[in-house]
Amino acid sequence: MGTPAASDPPPHPRGVDPRWRRLGSAVLLAGVLAVAVAPLLPAWRTVYPDGTQLKSGAQVGWVAVPVALVAAAVATVSLTRTGPARRPWREASLGLLIANALTCGGLTGAVWIAQAHDAYAREAGMLSTDPGAGTWLALLGCLLIPLAGTLPTAPRPDTR
Repeated sequence: MGTPAASDPPPHPRGVDPRWRRLGSAVLLAGVLAVAVAPLLPAWRTVYPDGTQLKSGAQVGWVAVPVALVAAAVATVSLTRTGPARRPWREASLGLLIANALTCGGLTGAVWIAQAHDAYAREAGMLSTDPGAGTWLALLGCLLIPLAGTLPTAPRPDTR
């Protein structure tokens, strides 16, 4: 029961499972790519009877890029550290993940409510308004980046 299976890779000499580091790097890369592509897509969509108005994704970029850069720096340090030196960086990544989820989600919701209740837009015949693909992709990227820094260094031991 305590012996490793023949297919298990040998333990890493520094106690870090390279599979977890590769997974963290892949999640970090996916988040950075999502934030990089987000300004190329429409940020906001408003539907009128005579057509749909799309707002440029560059409006999302000026908010998402600085947030993503800070989170990427912390996540990168978290992924490169080992042992006790990693814990504060992992906790910082977790704090950024929670802060990003609350602030980015809250700001998007506040803008959505403000846009939906805009009297001038309603007067012009606005039927609906919602975040576009660029906004959703920027939000996803800003959550994936700090998530990469919070991943554990090794899988939990089998407790059976």
